[in-house]
Amino acid sequence: MTLFWSIIDFLKGTAPFFIMFDIIVAIVLLILGLMLLSKKNRALKTKKIAGMVCLSIALLTFLGALSNALFSFFVF
Repeated sequence: MTLFWSIIDFLKGTAPFFIMFDIIVAIVLLILGLMLLSKKNRALKTKKIAGMVCLSIALLTFLGALSNALFSFFVF
């Protein structure tokens, strides 16, 4: 049982770092996705698909940061 509590303490200590890391990665991917979907780059189908993939991953990363924040502040 002490192993469980030591894992929980480790997760409590690293949660703020991973929340900020997720937010930074999401912002970078969001900017990259919007640049790829801009009007001058939209002509190529591969750039349009890459932009949509970047935006999707950015949304998932924001969701990961939100769930990590909610879990760490309300459960721990």
